[in-house]
Amino acid sequence: MGAPLLEGQVAIVTGGSRGIGSGICKVLAGAGATVAVNYRGNRTEAERTVDEIVSLGGQAFPVQGDVARKADADQLIKEVYERCGRIDILVNNAGICPFRDFLDIDEQTWRETIDTNLSGAFFCSQAAARIMIEQGNGSIINISTVTSFRGGKKQVHYAASKGGMNALTSSIANALGPQGVRINTIFCGGVITDINRHLVSEEKQVPKAKDKGLPLQRLGDPQDLGQAVLFFASAQSEWVTGAQLAVDGGWSIL
Repeated sequence: MGAPLLEGQVAIVTGGSRGIGSGICKVLAGAGATVAVNYRGNRTEAERTVDEIVSLGGQAFPVQGDVARKADADQLIKEVYERCGRIDILVNNAGICPFRDFLDIDEQTWRETIDTNLSGAFFCSQAAARIMIEQGNGSIINISTVTSFRGGKKQVHYAASKGGMNALTSSIANALGPQGVRINTIFCGGVITDINRHLVSEEKQVPKAKDKGLPLQRLGDPQDLGQAVLFFASAQSEWVTGAQLAVDGGWSIL
């Protein structure tokens, strides 16, 4: 067998302390990357993810930063670079989705959602790209959602922020492709995490998916997203940039 796909590489996963982000961290570490697990406020959750990775023989460390703040985004990228000497992979996963009826979305909720989901991806991408350009290569992966083009009656602000992320992907791909930096988007569908696991038991995954007519008849797992991220992060996708991949069990075609 050859070397792991990401051996010797350094990855940053924003919002990597739990849920989808934690699953992505574990997959990347399992493929040989040293993973910076970003968290905003709960260091305990980030350390739990790090401990799980290390217990399996991987390499990871926590790094604090609120990506909605440019100063924080710049600092977390700088901290990882100073510690590891390079940045090969950036996964813009940090995001919030406070469900609200359209007429009940206040200014603060709107701004917090846009700042975290869209501005955070922009700030981190810009800071990481400067390093990647110097290296002559790098891969940025944005975690978006099928809601960004299907919409959601209680997710107007969320869908708008992720729609902006989709446009960010295609624009950055055009801007940075000639300099060896790739960027791609993953559209996430229904994924079971610690946040919603109490609503959907393991036994109800398949029936619930069947009731919704989901072609693959099951809800997703964070590892499903992680495998797609691994493809975009590795040399297997070295001629792919500006792509948008739905990882949703087929929800986007219903």
